[in-house]
Amino acid sequence: MPHAKNMPKRSNFNKIYFLYLLFLIIGALLVAEFLIYPLKLKVQRDYFLMGFFANTQKIYGTPINNMGFTGDVLKTNKHPLTIRILTLGGSAFFNRRMTERLKERLQSATSQPIEILGAALRTHTSWSSIYKYKLLSRYKFDYVLIYEGINDLWANRVASKDFKDDYSQLSPWYKRSFFLSHSMIYRSHYNKHLYRKPKAITSSPGYQSIRILKMNLENLIDLVRKDGGVPILMTFVWNIPSNYNFEDFVSNNVGYYNPDNYNKCPVELWGSPEYVRVGLMRINDMIKEVACNKNVLLIDQDNMMSQDISLLGDVCHFNDRGDRPIY
Repeated sequence: MPHAKNMPKRSNFNKIYFLYLLFLIIGALLVAEFLIYPLKLKVQRDYFLMGFFANTQKIYGTPINNMGFTGDVLKTNKHPLTIRILTLGGSAFFNRRMTERLKERLQSATSQPIEILGAALRTHTSWSSIYKYKLLSRYKFDYVLIYEGINDLWANRVASKDFKDDYSQLSPWYKRSFFLSHSMIYRSHYNKHLYRKPKAITSSPGYQSIRILKMNLENLIDLVRKDGGVPILMTFVWNIPSNYNFEDFVSNNVGYYNPDNYNKCPVELWGSPEYVRVGLMRINDMIKEVACNKNVLLIDQDNMMSQDISLLGDVCHFNDRGDRPIY
């Protein structure tokens, strides 16, 4: 009987010990999540969890600021006379210090101070732009320049069954969930151990991503307007000459001008030449349609620049001459 009398005490002790261990585990996880991981990775939690920024000092000779982008480092409070601009897109809107050149060109046209944050980065897509804008919207931009196109075609280079509307076929960073969006520990574990990238294919089966690009452009327009900013769409500049082939491209005999071979990318990176031709024509038609339906300012760069192959170093990346803003 004495043994039976001690049972409740032992049971209470086990419960207390379990709660103590649970408290220690939760405490350790919180310390790791909010202190150790940010210090180890040398990055703010919200930027890491967003994923689409550059954690380096320079890319292809273009300086990266301490926000992980190009251009000005912003403060939350903006002077009322300052014009604040955000750029969104991929490498075509990033290369050759595009943000700096754009600022110089715009600043020469006004006496008001201009701040430009260049959030366009290499390989980024319209989904990347959505995530970046949601994080950066706190800076209350007056204008948001949106230059999307060829990288969204890249999302189609998987079998139809592997295409995902969230573009998670491209990278683990596109996958979103409550825990992936709020835990550095779980995000790191998912990216390294749980994510499985589907096999890329040579010939894309269709243009499913154009539907997603249209949705994301419309979403961006609504988000920017809700924050009091002015969204500006741009058609995408490209040129694939009729005599294009991979061998001549490699030996610089296609017509592009890129003597320093700066970020030189063959068309085949995104698909066959004919596939990319049709895709980019459809994308530009869609961008014009969105601009019309949503009553958005449109810069028709395709009409202004695409026919002049001397402005391009490859299918879509401007050379040093083409990277001088003309608007």
